[in-house]
Amino acid sequence: MPGVISRPAPRVRARTPVAATAARSVDTTVRFESFGAVAYVGRRDDFFALDRAHADLLRRLAVGARPVRAAEAARVRALAALGICVTDPPTPPRPNQGRSVLGRLGELPPLTRPLLVNCFSTAHCPLRCVYCHADDLMIPYRDTERAREVDAVDRTATLIPALVAVVTGGDPIVAPVRAAQLIDRLSRHKRVVLDTSGAGDVDPLLPALRRAGAHVRVSVDSADRRVHDRARPINTRYLPRGTSAFDAAHATLRRLAEADVPCSVQTVVGRHNEDGDALRRLRDDLLDRGVRYWVLHAAVPAGKAERRPAVLPGPDVLDRLRELVAECVAAGLPLDIRVTGTHSAPRSVLLIDSRGQLCVQRADGPGKQVVWTPDQRPDPARMRQRLDACVDWPGHASRYLNGPLTPVPAG
Repeated sequence: MPGVISRPAPRVRARTPVAATAARSVDTTVRFESFGAVAYVGRRDDFFALDRAHADLLRRLAVGARPVRAAEAARVRALAALGICVTDPPTPPRPNQGRSVLGRLGELPPLTRPLLVNCFSTAHCPLRCVYCHADDLMIPYRDTERAREVDAVDRTATLIPALVAVVTGGDPIVAPVRAAQLIDRLSRHKRVVLDTSGAGDVDPLLPALRRAGAHVRVSVDSADRRVHDRARPINTRYLPRGTSAFDAAHATLRRLAEADVPCSVQTVVGRHNEDGDALRRLRDDLLDRGVRYWVLHAAVPAGKAERRPAVLPGPDVLDRLRELVAECVAAGLPLDIRVTGTHSAPRSVLLIDSRGQLCVQRADGPGKQVVWTPDQRPDPARMRQRLDACVDWPGHASRYLNGPLTPVPAG
């Protein structure tokens, strides 16, 4: 029927083979916690909170492949299906489409250390997105950007006990030398993700991405080129007039796939694309293009969107996204999905600007609050105090552990 988008037919899941041996994946970074552990899997760019039983198993698997006992077989399957460990014979992967907790945690665990910090490699960006979250951290610094600021960004990031650093901006793709330098430095103490519009040439960054074993997120807001390009128009200071941000993003995704660099798509959900049918069309388009990892961010009233509230989604945006995810679960679609709702937890995101200042969104008004400056004496204990005073820890856990969605079944 015209105007009706049909749901994909359910897919039959294959029977999972019984694992004989298991080992922790080399792609997994683990931090043990009082509640169990947090595991980060780089290829899928996913965090998982594990209860003590799963964490203890993962600790035992760290020494190399070992036989799987019958009593731990279900936990091994749960870990292996998410890429946290590897088994022989291989366990088929499954997409994560629920809250990212394993075992008997149920609720999101209490965090006292960050999972992720965003690190600006540059204040320059080839796009002028209508909802830009970081607009207020870019425009004032563009004309005075200096090479030595990369050192300041890394110096601040070193003090933050996060598992992952996201190299962002601005857009790293327009300043590849700075971005490559920052990737190399951050990879000494954190896992690395590159965040890009894709509106540029990613090739100069490929060597650094490979050295770091980094994951790349590329922004795509719609299956309709016109909708995407209206929400994410180009900046003619950086790109020729007539360039399509939509075409550039998909060209970058193809190049990353050719280079075997792990990648995903992230979508900012605002007034321009919150309609359920539009999101389904985008989902189906991504699947047709081979995308298997998708992050959906509800646009937040920060940066440019603070001044343009008309670009923000409606108050039921998370309900719409939950409905979309539920359809994907029912259809058995091979699409890993993470949903964030930072609009309800503004102090949950850590941002290091291109000058090395650590910032969070203000809770009591517009703009960002500076939490740390790079000229301070390096003091990890003092940094921890500042983080505790300024970060919404439950909101931080929710953002990176799929808090808006329902829990996965206990393993």
